Amino acid sequence: MTREEFKTLVKGMKAVYAQPTFIPDQDAFNVWFELLKDIPYQQANVAIQKYMLTEKFPPTIADIREKATQIVESVDSSMSELEAWSLVRKAVRNSGYHSVEEFEKLPEACQRAVGSAANLKEWALMDSERVETVEQSHFIRNYRTTVQRISEEKKLPESIRLLIASMRDNALELEKKEQPALEAKKQAEEKTEPEPGMSEETRAKFQQVMRNLQGKV
Repeated sequence: MTREEFKTLVKGMKAVYAQPTFIPDQDAFNVWFELLKDIPYQQANVAIQKYMLTEKFPPTIADIREKATQIVESVDSSMSELEAWSLVRKAVRNSGYHSVEEFEKLPEACQRAVGSAANLKEWALMDSERVETVEQSHFIRNYRTTVQRISEEKKLPESIRLLIASMRDNALELEKKEQPALEAKKQAEEKTEPEPGMSEETRAKFQQVMRNLQGKV
């Protein structure tokens, strides 16, 4: 949408909503245009008309973006929570050795609810009863939140959506880089744990020896 096209829309809105505080000056106009210019003119025009026909008070930028999204958004075809879990459960079965491939096959909402391929692998190694109860419950809660977040993101300008996606990708990349170090640390800690059957005296001696060894490193 061009500035001239948006100017036409603003004139129409001001004819209906005559409050002096509604887009009162050029600065306000510039802000509104920057946050709405990614919407095609015809889509914005229909969204604004739809708003003006149903609402008594002046719209906000968020109101217009929401109406514009509703116009082009198909009937909600997102999977139910249980359908999504069914896909994830199938992926878990094959994630003992192929977690990355299985993770990449999942729809975006499922990926974001699962978190990472490492989580799929962890679930694959878990007791199946725990996966079907505790982890299923966690996933469904995450999936519900994720679907809502994706719906909200659709209302954002493309530039902001791309920025969010970039930040998310960077976070996942950082997590991948840190994973080997975290696993190595965990293994090292497990090796330094005393045997569970030790007496308190033996345990104390063991811990003292480990402290002495660590002090020499």
